Amino acid sequence: MSRTTTRRLTAPLALTAALGLLVGACSVDKGQSKDAAPVDRSKKLTIGFVNGNNIEFHTCLLRSMQARAKDKVELLTANSAMDPAKELSNIDDMIAKRVDVIVVQTVNMDALEGGIARANRANIPIFLTSVAAVDQSKILGAVVTDVAGVGKQLGTWLGEDSKGESVEVGVIGGAPGAAADLMDAAFKKALPKQARVVFDQPAFWQRAKAQDVAENMLQARPGVQYVFVHNEDMAIGVLAALKAAERHDVKVITNGGSPEGTEGIRTGEIAATVSNTPRSVGEMAIDNVVGLMHQEEGVQKISTVPNLLVTKANVSEAPPYCA
Repeated sequence: MSRTTTRRLTAPLALTAALGLLVGACSVDKGQSKDAAPVDRSKKLTIGFVNGNNIEFHTCLLRSMQARAKDKVELLTANSAMDPAKELSNIDDMIAKRVDVIVVQTVNMDALEGGIARANRANIPIFLTSVAAVDQSKILGAVVTDVAGVGKQLGTWLGEDSKGESVEVGVIGGAPGAAADLMDAAFKKALPKQARVVFDQPAFWQRAKAQDVAENMLQARPGVQYVFVHNEDMAIGVLAALKAAERHDVKVITNGGSPEGTEGIRTGEIAATVSNTPRSVGEMAIDNVVGLMHQEEGVQKISTVPNLLVTKANVSEAPPYCA
């Protein structure tokens, strides 16, 4: 990959440390159900959005929500900068401002449980983006990203691409503890028996860290033929490491679907990615919050953003990533 292309490929976090489909059954608090009570339709809703980070996925998520909220709702925003304590503080701040609904792109599942309990006690509905963990009776709803589906799709693609041959696979993950774990597990489960994972280390959604991890992988496991990178931003760092080592034989598969990522598909530097865009998450979140608060018919409590496996064969069909 050329240095120009490396600069161009500023891809997103496909999933955040808080990104993924986590539809669980763990209880958070014996508070009341947060299904929406009827609200005055003539009243403009105030939504407090607690974002999780400042990388491309999160900035696009915010931009998409702001565009969708225009003339429809008032949107107050805060950012937790990957700090669970800051997330709880931001939720407390939204409660103090008496917003009608709190939307959270969570940093950490434990922090999320505490935040939901606080919102429940304040009688303010809470809506989640990217995840739908916890007892769903405690939340208004969620728009989720099917990270298990991402892992399954890419594992299946690798099995088909390797054509039954024995291959070594490396995994460079996000942050352990939530979405990354689900994606990883589904990917490994979908792999054929002849595909063996010989390296699996997190890079915490950071491009520079991913490059370092990839360099270590190439030294420790020089026979690796495929590497699954949990998002496109980290994949750029991995590509830089592969280029420096002159390892043009290693196929990179990843997740995100940004313009930079799909450009990598077109040039052949990325073999496959999965598109699940923050634009879709943000737009669906605003629409569903309003619909659920107004108790409109046909609005689902839990909605899933579609995944699209993107290769050279269908790269022109990849949906817009950002608003």
